[in-house]
Amino acid sequence: MAYGNKRAYVPQEQRQSYQGNSYSNQSGYNNQQPAKKHSGAKTKKYYPKTGGNAGVEMTHTHGWMYRRREGLTTFSCNTTSKSVLKESGWMGSIACEVISGNKQKSFYWGTMEYKTGKVVIDSLGLVISPKGGKGGYTGSFTNN
Repeated sequence: MAYGNKRAYVPQEQRQSYQGNSYSNQSGYNNQQPAKKHSGAKTKKYYPKTGGNAGVEMTHTHGWMYRRREGLTTFSCNTTSKSVLKESGWMGSIACEVISGNKQKSFYWGTMEYKTGKVVIDSLGLVISPKGGKGGYTGSFTNN
């Protein structure tokens, strides 16, 4: 008999019929919610109405990621007048502003894949990909 585990005694011959079901029939295991997203990204193309780039197509990529110790960090990356499209489909000189969880702002340069809006910030080892997963991905990348 099992004492102190709040389960009824089940004879050996009945116990074998429960094998293979594992935990699927126990309450509380079937109602799990999907995990929360910890990062995301979006991109859009626009035409400024004023300024030096008036009427020129610009691309804005916005990414965010949440870390337990650092909090919410946002990334705002824009093409500039210095951004040049290469034959490979990548643009250089993408201005990226990073606002960390403690409201501290910093500035980095990145590169963007023009077709997808994906931004890579090499100095941080970070990629902002609007087409990754459900709602985009912002996080570290590895060089293979």
